[in-house]
Order: sequence, then C-alpha cells, then structure tokens
Amino acid sequence: MGLEIVFSIANSTALICWLFLFVFYQKRWVYRGLFSIVFPLMAFLYLFFILRGIGGESRGGFDSLANVKLLFSVDEAVLAGWIHYLVFDLFVGMWISQDADKKGVHRWMLLPCLLLTFMLGPAGLLLYFLIRSGFNRKLIQDPYAENLVH
Repeated sequence: MGLEIVFSIANSTALICWLFLFVFYQKRWVYRGLFSIVFPLMAFLYLFFILRGIGGESRGGFDSLANVKLLFSVDEAVLAGWIHYLVFDLFVGMWISQDADKKGVHRWMLLPCLLLTFMLGPAGLLLYFLIRSGFNRKLIQDPYAENLVH
C-alpha cells in the first residue's frame, strides 16, 4: 500500500472519528470504540512508519531545528509525524468532549472548540479552556482543585 493511500485512510479515519465525537459525544460507546479500536490501530500504524522513517541509519535528531528537518526528510517519518498529530488531537478532542459533557457545556459551544482542535490542536484546547472558564465563572485553574473537599 502506498504512502498516499495510508495518508488518505488516516485522514479519513480521523475525520469520521471527529464527526462521531461531535454528534455522539454523550454516548459512552464512542469513547470505547475510539480507545479500543482506533487508538491502537493508529498507534501501531505510527510505530510502523516511525520505525521505517527514522529507524536504522537515520540522520538528524531533536537537538536543533535543522536536525529535526533532517530527521523528517524521509516520507515515512513525515507520515508518522502526521499520524502522531491526528491521534493526539483526537485524544484532546475526546477529553474536551467528555469534560464539556460533565460541565454541561452546550454542544454548539463545543463545536468551534472541536473544529479548532481538529485543525489547529492547541488553539482549540485554548478556546475550550476560555469557554469553560466563562461557563464556570472561574479562571483556568488547577484541574484537581474541583475534586478537593471543601
């Protein structure tokens, strides 16, 4: 299977997962399916391509921008990096959706957060934190603070 086909399948899978996450974010089966099927498959796909792309006699490293560019000069490594982004952004989207459901944040307020997380990762998480802060009338704070007994 060619790299372009794998890229298209990974993108399509991520898009379908995001649609399910938005439409069915209050259903537990969505999270079970994502955690038990999609994440393991995408993780194995990532491992396969990262080992092919930067395994063995690869050049480059993570100590400078130039070395990172060199490290990702192999198509398989770039594909692995893209799958990495898809999986982690989806995980963040799942966390946002679960948290929004617990906090009672309306689905339509959730939509821009999920879209931004899908497209721009951290920007969507930041937007959700801002909406959540306004919704709770509290500034962003320690995530464990709400679990403390007063």
